[in-house]
Amino acid sequence: MNLMLKPVIAFAMLAITSLASAAEFTIVTAKGYVRFAVPDQWAVMAMQTKPPVSVAAFQVANPADGGTPHSSNVAVSLFHIETERGQAAASAIGKQYGRLPPSISTLEGWAIYTQEASQQGATYTIIDEKKPFADVVVGLRFAWPHLPANPPGYDQSMNRAFESLRRSVSSGLGAPASRPGEVVRRPESP
Repeated sequence: MNLMLKPVIAFAMLAITSLASAAEFTIVTAKGYVRFAVPDQWAVMAMQTKPPVSVAAFQVANPADGGTPHSSNVAVSLFHIETERGQAAASAIGKQYGRLPPSISTLEGWAIYTQEASQQGATYTIIDEKKPFADVVVGLRFAWPHLPANPPGYDQSMNRAFESLRRSVSSGLGAPASRPGEVVRRPESP
């Protein structure tokens, strides 16, 4: 095992409880850390923090998807691009899923790929973004279905939530400073 990756495997994920209605996560990388915040009501679907591809996946509650195979999902990924697997995963961001290629734009250093694709009879909006932070590339994905029972303005609320997530991403090199009210969770050693 690469000794540079050993500290990363012993990552620290910090949930800040002092935020009013959000949980802030910090994922420690080999040389630094990446922070992001999500609303408390987003259910954690997966938390895989081992490199070279670390992923935190969330489900966004939507009463319209109850009893259906559909859901609104968010993923925050950290790609350790010094590895072949990390490079390959980062380069897949923006992959075409629907009939039409994604529209591509940039905002504040983020490469943004927006498209629509069908899955199990529903059209989904998929927005992927990526940007270098600390010693990794951060990828964000929002995917939500267009369901007949979606609340009015659902697409706009999802876009606002995505913008909020994007603005919350920050990073630094070195160890993250300890903050009041945070809870540190570390994986058990194998």
